[in-house]
Amino acid sequence: MSNVCKQDTNKILLVEGKNDCHAVMALCEAHNVPETFGIYECGGDQNRVLKRMNALIVRPNPPQVIGVMLDADESSLGKWQSIQDKLRNNSHSYVLPQIPNADGTVVEEIEDKPKLGFWLMPNNQDAGMLEDFCAELAEPMSLAFARECVEKAHQGNITTFKQVHHSKAVIHTYLAWHDEPGYPLGKAITSEALRPHTDIATRFTNWLIHLFT
Repeated sequence: MSNVCKQDTNKILLVEGKNDCHAVMALCEAHNVPETFGIYECGGDQNRVLKRMNALIVRPNPPQVIGVMLDADESSLGKWQSIQDKLRNNSHSYVLPQIPNADGTVVEEIEDKPKLGFWLMPNNQDAGMLEDFCAELAEPMSLAFARECVEKAHQGNITTFKQVHHSKAVIHTYLAWHDEPGYPLGKAITSEALRPHTDIATRFTNWLIHLFT
């Protein structure tokens, strides 16, 4: 059986890792997104995502559509600049907006090159990652308590996670209270421990539909 997170199709969404892949699949199922594209996870490395994007653009028969989903990490504008630099440094003549679209960016195809789309986790505006996006799917009061628990654990010097992974600690603390504890993010969305129909989830799936259909 083919790997559902390693699809090399004519319409393709590039993501960083398997968690991203399965979260996207769960959201697509919940929102009945048409199955018009494949997902390719690039090994948990944003540089590999951009490298593969470029390789797909320049190959003799490029895909019709390439979507790119990346964590914004410390800055959405910084990550947007990295995308622009990658395209410019490889002499691609796409014209990107100065800042990413809050509802996901779509860049139409040019000169027989693919149509491109970009979503910067969590919301194309704030710094963050997939887990920050998933926090928007959590029940607010329970999530606030999870944040409080993580903060108290940190103050008590019983945590060892890096500060950059704070949002991961919070969302997995939240998920530990649900049936079954330890669900990965995609399965948590499917089970609705993470609610798949919040505003941010709808905006994301609408971007997918706009890009790939």
